[in-house]
Amino acid sequence: MSTLFNTVLFLVCVYFLGFLAAIPIGASQIEVARRSLNGFLASALVVVTGSVSSDYIYGAIALYGLAPFLQSPEVQAIFWLVNAALMLIFGIGIFRESKYTGKLLTPRVPKEAVEGMPVTEHPSTTAARRKLTSTRLAYITGFSLAFTNPMMIAWWLLAARFLKDLGVTGALTNTSKIFFLLAGGLGIGSYLSLFAIVIHRRHKSFSPKGARRVTRGFGVAMILFAIYFVVRSIMMFTSPTAASGLLGTISSPNGAHFLL
Repeated sequence: MSTLFNTVLFLVCVYFLGFLAAIPIGASQIEVARRSLNGFLASALVVVTGSVSSDYIYGAIALYGLAPFLQSPEVQAIFWLVNAALMLIFGIGIFRESKYTGKLLTPRVPKEAVEGMPVTEHPSTTAARRKLTSTRLAYITGFSLAFTNPMMIAWWLLAARFLKDLGVTGALTNTSKIFFLLAGGLGIGSYLSLFAIVIHRRHKSFSPKGARRVTRGFGVAMILFAIYFVVRSIMMFTSPTAASGLLGTISSPNGAHFLL
């Protein structure tokens, strides 16, 4: 019974740590919110799937001792630059597409349609709708935004260290690492999914004008994140010791093995 209780406690703790880790606003949350605000819940959940898939990869890298390579300031700086480029592209795209946001919300049936007259949609609106409903693009977007943020490794390492310090777990075995990854990823995905569902349920309460303003805000936020990551990358190149960040403070000279 004690072993079963310890296992359940371990999984519950990892789950809630993952849930809490997903709360801070970032690029993935903005993209999930944008799609949910436009009424495309399925597409938003696919973004969540892509993001969590990337988190699992970083979790495996962290828990199986491959983190030292990504602790290199030069490697991190390159990741920051790629992340900045992606976010700048998405930010500008979101800002440009924001004028169609009100038209992408669940539309009322036009009077012309009721009377049997043909109703056509502006090509730009159709293109924007197609981008937001594409599950393939949604998955790639969620995965790429998360994968270009190597600091996710830090969360997996800190979570393992935190639970070890609390006495919830000892040295992680290969089996417990797998359950650690599954529970942590489930926690992250649960928050992002809940976030998407809540916004989707409220999206009809937004007027087209209000939805456009919020979407523009998402675009601006993406661009600001991109600027931050460019600055971060420059700092990594010019002063790697000072800007090495969280990974450097939680790792031993031999890498992440001391956590496990």
